[in-house]
Amino acid sequence: MKFLKKSFLFFLFCMFLFVCKKGFSQHKRDSTLYYANKISQSQSTDALKKAYQFFQKDMTASLKMDRKDRVVSDLLYISRIEFKTGFYNDSETSSVKALSILNKLEESDYNKDVRKVLYNHLGKIYKEKKMYPEAIKMYNEALVLTEKSKDSLVIYNNISNILKNQKQFKAAEKLLLQAVNMFDQAKDTMERARVLDNLGLIQLKLGKKEESLSYLKKALALKEQTRSNSSLYVSYKNLALFYSSEKDSIKARNYALKAYDVANTVNSISYKLDAGKRLIELGDYSVAKEFVYLNDSLNTATKLSENKYALLKYDVSISELKSQKEKTKKQQYQFIAFIIFLLGTFLFFVLKSRHKKEKVLQVYNTETRISKKVHDEVANDVYQVMTKLQNKNYLNEDVLDDLEDIYTKTRDISKESSAIFMEHDFEDGITDLLLSYNSNAVNVITKGITTIDWQSLPEIKKIAIYRVLQELMTNMKKHSKANIVVLVFNKENKKISINYKDNGVGCTLKKYNGLQNTENRIETINGTITFDSSINNGFKANLII
Repeated sequence: MKFLKKSFLFFLFCMFLFVCKKGFSQHKRDSTLYYANKISQSQSTDALKKAYQFFQKDMTASLKMDRKDRVVSDLLYISRIEFKTGFYNDSETSSVKALSILNKLEESDYNKDVRKVLYNHLGKIYKEKKMYPEAIKMYNEALVLTEKSKDSLVIYNNISNILKNQKQFKAAEKLLLQAVNMFDQAKDTMERARVLDNLGLIQLKLGKKEESLSYLKKALALKEQTRSNSSLYVSYKNLALFYSSEKDSIKARNYALKAYDVANTVNSISYKLDAGKRLIELGDYSVAKEFVYLNDSLNTATKLSENKYALLKYDVSISELKSQKEKTKKQQYQFIAFIIFLLGTFLFFVLKSRHKKEKVLQVYNTETRISKKVHDEVANDVYQVMTKLQNKNYLNEDVLDDLEDIYTKTRDISKESSAIFMEHDFEDGITDLLLSYNSNAVNVITKGITTIDWQSLPEIKKIAIYRVLQELMTNMKKHSKANIVVLVFNKENKKISINYKDNGVGCTLKKYNGLQNTENRIETINGTITFDSSINNGFKANLII
């Protein structure tokens, strides 16, 4: 019973956890790294929207926990999404806000790296907004914090592009030559190729064509080592531009065609349009039709993209509203789960108390039944023997016979309530029990008793079976006047069935003590017992365990 109590409490606890989990415990399916990669790699508006929602939600949670470092990180990712979707003003606001929070935190290597990334990102924002002085200022701030040569090359390239847009070619050349001098420390092939590409274009603008061609070809050689198609496109495009300035239309067209092939390989519409435009300028009109088609497609896609991006924050607002509704719903689930847990706990203790009362009552009824049997079957006979002893007309032999009858009744009552020793073979115990009721007047027949695997049965079931059969046989001996009793044992799937039948006088069924006791015993082991009898038609019982 102790095991059942613990099991029930454990069940209630598990049910409480399950409802809570079902109602309000929604674990994040994707990590921060997953959504950060989505920002860098994905061109899908839906993917960017989900990333935006994730970082907005994470920032809200971080603010509540006063995790300022986490808030800065979330703001940086949000700013990157806003930049990628064309919301440059919003992107600037998010980055500046992140910097203001970062300035209040204790300086560390991690915070230094984050600050460098924010400065570099603000440089990109100001470049897109054509705020070139501000962009260069931000890049220089990032450069001060940069310790790796590769990062320095990236920033030099970014600044040179701004100077090129401002037609400050001399300043751009000077900066890129400084970057070239760093090649011994910076081993990154792609960044070195980018520096050489930019330097070659700048020198072409300055009329230094020999140096320009040398740097452009060095850049191409580095890119061919990496086998990066997208980077090869830039080199082919730049060389086509160089030879076009040299009036070498054959080489210019050759490199323009290579650029066009790469554009098709990487399947970039912007590359295809750029390469197609270059071919048309060189007099190759074979791509003109496709150029017009791609240009129209790009314009349409751009408008659709702008519309989608315009809806991004609106969708996020709607999502936040839904999130608030879900939060309220989860709190309701939590309250319901708590009420269920309280009711379940209350029910457990009620059932426990009721079971205790039933157990006490059962013990009381058993004691009463034994007391009644002793009174009715033993005490009365003892009184009669005492009366006979007072009457000297009775012979001593008669008194001895009466005393022997009393002894027999007392032995039978003791036998009915005696302990059952499970250490012996249970099959033999059942057989001995049934054969003990065999006599010249009663023939007890058993069938199938050896087909049952009695050893596999739990002790509690063995005791219940033994007592029920004992009760049935005792009732038969006392009341049925039967001369034939048949018991058939059978194994059906995982259940045991025992069919009892006698040819006695039968009875009108009602739940007197004997039958009630057998039912109680069988119910305790989750079995069933049914009775069938009528006057002069014998008695039947069917047990299924």
